[in-house]
Amino acid sequence: MYSFLLASTESVDFGAIFTDLALILIVAKLAAELFERIKVPAVLGGIIAGIVIGPSMLGLIDPSDAMRVLAEIGVIILLAEVGMEMDLTELRRVGKASMLVAIIGVVVPMSSGVLAGSILGESLNASLFLGAALAATSVGITARVFGDLKALSSTEARIVLGAAVADDVLGLIILTVVTRIVQQGSVDIAGLASTIGLAVGFLVIAGSIGLFVIPRIFAWVGIRAVSPATIGVLAAGVTFGFSAAASGSQLAPIIGAFIAGTALSRTPQHDRIARDFKALGSIFIPVFFLQIGIDTDVTKFFSSHVLFVAFVLTVIAIVGKVVAAIGARGTNTDKILIGIGMIPRGEVGLIFASIGVAIGVFNDDLYAVVLLVVLLTTVITPPLLRWRIQSAVDAVDEAEVLAVTDEPAGGWIRLEDGEIHLAGNPPASLTLALALEVALHASTAQPTEPLLDWMHAHRSVDLEWDYNTTQSLFDLLSRGNARSWRFLEVTNVIDRALPEIAAAIRARRGDASELDPTHSAQMPTLEALRQRNSRPNLEDSALLFAAFVLDFSEDKPAVAVIDRLVLPEDVAQQTRSLVLATDLLYGAATTEPYEHNPRVMAQLADFLGSPLMVERCRMLTEARGNLEDWQYPVLIDITTGVQELLAHPELIEGLENSLEAIRRRDAMSRTSDPAVLDRLQHAAAVYILAHEPDVLVRHATLVEPAPRNRTARVSVHQTSTADEWEVNIATKDMRGLLARICAVLAERGLEIMSADLATWPDGAVLDSFVVRSLQKPNAAQITFELERRLKKRLDSPRRLISNGSAKLSITLDNAAHPWHSVVTVAGADQPGLVQAVATAFAKANVNVHHARITTKGDDIADRFEVSTRHGRKIGQQSLKRVTELLS
Repeated sequence: MYSFLLASTESVDFGAIFTDLALILIVAKLAAELFERIKVPAVLGGIIAGIVIGPSMLGLIDPSDAMRVLAEIGVIILLAEVGMEMDLTELRRVGKASMLVAIIGVVVPMSSGVLAGSILGESLNASLFLGAALAATSVGITARVFGDLKALSSTEARIVLGAAVADDVLGLIILTVVTRIVQQGSVDIAGLASTIGLAVGFLVIAGSIGLFVIPRIFAWVGIRAVSPATIGVLAAGVTFGFSAAASGSQLAPIIGAFIAGTALSRTPQHDRIARDFKALGSIFIPVFFLQIGIDTDVTKFFSSHVLFVAFVLTVIAIVGKVVAAIGARGTNTDKILIGIGMIPRGEVGLIFASIGVAIGVFNDDLYAVVLLVVLLTTVITPPLLRWRIQSAVDAVDEAEVLAVTDEPAGGWIRLEDGEIHLAGNPPASLTLALALEVALHASTAQPTEPLLDWMHAHRSVDLEWDYNTTQSLFDLLSRGNARSWRFLEVTNVIDRALPEIAAAIRARRGDASELDPTHSAQMPTLEALRQRNSRPNLEDSALLFAAFVLDFSEDKPAVAVIDRLVLPEDVAQQTRSLVLATDLLYGAATTEPYEHNPRVMAQLADFLGSPLMVERCRMLTEARGNLEDWQYPVLIDITTGVQELLAHPELIEGLENSLEAIRRRDAMSRTSDPAVLDRLQHAAAVYILAHEPDVLVRHATLVEPAPRNRTARVSVHQTSTADEWEVNIATKDMRGLLARICAVLAERGLEIMSADLATWPDGAVLDSFVVRSLQKPNAAQITFELERRLKKRLDSPRRLISNGSAKLSITLDNAAHPWHSVVTVAGADQPGLVQAVATAFAKANVNVHHARITTKGDDIADRFEVSTRHGRKIGQQSLKRVTELLS
């Protein structure tokens, strides 16, 4: 079989394919980051980057069939995401003005484009595709500018975004018909009727299956699936299956992908699927955009014929969309602003162009023409929108704001026939309260124009939280949906009331694959919790608030949100504990190989404090997803162990009966020595939780009386494991203490398995090591050699990384532990490694609180819990210093 595989792949240069793919992905992300920073759509960055690395300029990548296949996969995922973001309910509610703008915005550019193509001497097929490419509108670029200028709630923005929703559907229907006509090679009445009939028939049949069958299948599979990855894989299979069905019906595969996306958006697991598709799209969609640039012959941009045709079609593209604003006649809106908002072609026009090339309609000249039109309309729209919106803002007469009225008997907000109405003119101070109330209703009803106008008029009012609005936020977390959060986003409420969340949403948008910025507020963890408990009560508020924070914690937990809200102190503290503890629990459950770690269980028990909080932490960790099959039993094992530690009725009676307090009292009951009792009384909670009462008494007895400077006491005890010994060392704290002890143990030939450190306010230290040795270590010799080292200067750390070739990797994780930073040293084992690392920590002024030494064959993975001298988590600068000392 192996020889068959070799023979079947001899003609394929996998090395070249993987090199091209690596270069494309890296360049795509760099271009997206750069262009987002200079306020240019990332889509353009991808195309330009493709041109630069393609044969037209640097020649780093040549066009290849393999990359085109990957680009085609990217297009399929792209259209599936468009379908998932399509709200069919909103499509029915776009309103007369939006629908007219969409229809005019499709008919005028397309008919003008077909006519212009014919006049300019192009074939009928090419002219049809030119017209179709001009009919498309990109909602993402316009929505992003409206959002940046806090104008998403304006009537103009609502009309443009509504028209763009209808435009997507109309554009795909046009693409279907045009593609069939071109492939048939005729435009007779009978052929046209059969084409339209086939297209409509496919849309009806596939749409019916997608809307009524697919959600039921996913609901059935979701209940029975063991692996969390099953849903995502099944969704991808459905998407590619629908694409294949469309292709088999002689339609564009993206039609099937779009319908699959609309079906998947109605499944119970739509948030999980959207998250999986976004991860998949982040790999394949950039390939599509860069492939467009790679396939482009940039010399065509300097052809007078290409430039002339592109100029004519760009004028048609702009005028045709501006004229579409006539559809908003009768509304009190800025028609020019609506027309400008419809101009950009973006990714939709690019898809049309790529299909035109694939079926042989477009030659290199026409491909370059469409690309230029897309680039120009996409580039000019943002500055034109900013100019027009800013002009309108400057022209607003603040005196025209209506006078505040008294609150009506039925309240400010009323629901009538599926619509949300504003009664009267409330004071600006109620903006946040009313916005949250409307957002909750918006999950099932439609805000009316006067209500949205009032929100737009108060888009710059400062918002402050109080107890009532925080309670309203909890209600929204419990019962709201995507439309609720979309309302808060378009009315600029999230940006003002929850700036940390707004920043996370903006970060999500810095992606060429994010087509519609109004769909960036996805909360998969919160949705997963709500699926498990459809009616959360106020007692679960900490759990929901923690999920809310985690869903918007891209790089670090957005716990500042908790400080901003007005929560009861116990709820706020529980929320913080859950956010931090879930990282600790997730880290323990996903560490491979898994080791039963009583220390982690003790830390979780003390940090969470009650069985109820442990169960909430487990639910939160599981709801976050991304757990592999083998990690679920591990998660249960850890939480069961924590629950066993807390399995005492008195634990939930009060803080004085916490697990730490009970264990401390248990240890103190085993001795009558006043000095030892005092030592136990003042020991750190984490240290108390990490050891059994008998061990605590033994340690405290060794420490008393407190050792003098540069002296030590050592005791050695057999552990339950053969050839492993517990070495306890009591001494006075000093810089580099751990490094000096490790040096002595290494000299004695003792292999360190783990290390735990406890300190007291008077400077006394108890370092407890588990070491491996065939013979019982000699306590007297260890004491003598250690005291000798305590009187000497600290040695420089031995160099572990040299000649530019890293033997070890040193990583920092500030999310894996609630109090300390976790530094992991992994790589090839070598003599004196722990001593060298401990010395580097000391030289870098980093305190070590606990160490776990793991050796597997010739490799090690040592984990150190560390902090600064002031007890805070360390940063990258300290890690860099440690690395430099070892290199």
